[in-house]
Amino acid sequence: MAKVMVSLPDDLLAALDAEAERRGTTRSGLLRTYADEALRRRGTERAARIRALGGGTASHGGDVAALVKRHRPRG
Repeated sequence: MAKVMVSLPDDLLAALDAEAERRGTTRSGLLRTYADEALRRRGTERAARIRALGGGTASHGGDVAALVKRHRPRG
């Protein structure tokens, strides 16, 4: 497992430490949990936006080949 160094304002660090203690975990464990939750939520929200735009389960670009063929100059 990699170790990283981050800079946080003192008040944010104090809040993280208090929450870690409340949960009975470490600062690192809490930050891992928060990062994992945020990235999963972002992925879920992104997939929902793609579906809302008509992307369905296909690739993000939709049916790009059909779009290119439709707008290709004939000659």
